Amino acid sequence: MKKKVLILEDEIIIANGIQLHLEGNGYDVEIATDPETAQTLFLEYAFDIVLCDINLNHETDGISFVENVVQNTAPVVFLTAYSDLGTLKRAELTCPYAYLIKPFNKDQLLVTLNLSLVHARKKFLHTNHRVRFTDEIELTGRELEILKLLAQSKTTDEISAALFISPLTVATHRKNILRKTQARSLIELVSIAVEKGWI
Repeated sequence: MKKKVLILEDEIIIANGIQLHLEGNGYDVEIATDPETAQTLFLEYAFDIVLCDINLNHETDGISFVENVVQNTAPVVFLTAYSDLGTLKRAELTCPYAYLIKPFNKDQLLVTLNLSLVHARKKFLHTNHRVRFTDEIELTGRELEILKLLAQSKTTDEISAALFISPLTVATHRKNILRKTQARSLIELVSIAVEKGWI
């Protein structure tokens, strides 16, 4: 499945150039030339990474967009012609994965993008901007028992035998666990469980 990239860049020629280069290298790309459009796209799609210009000739700059919209839900690479210390310090507060100064080489951008995705993979394994996990997720004692066994790669039949309950009951608990956590895979479920301290 192609990685989805959001480009927020007010200069459409630059944005189109980046889009063509990334799509030619297997990425799926959406472009926004202003923060409002970018926010609409960000809420509509699950982006794997955001390429964001800082100076957008708008009352909201790229750093503010990342702070207020992206937050910590996707890795960010800043693109900018501004490299003054004040801008760098503001950008650093958003913990970007990279900071490229214009004009940049497109192959350099591609390498930076690839590396950012690799480094972000573990951190963002179960993060999606549509789902923000809070302490409100509560599993029952039985669900926690089953979760721990699932994390050990136990099958439904093995869990059934270990807990002296029917396979159907195990399957029901498993569905409830996935529904509560909104996990889409066992790997994602285990990642959530580790973060929550359940296992």
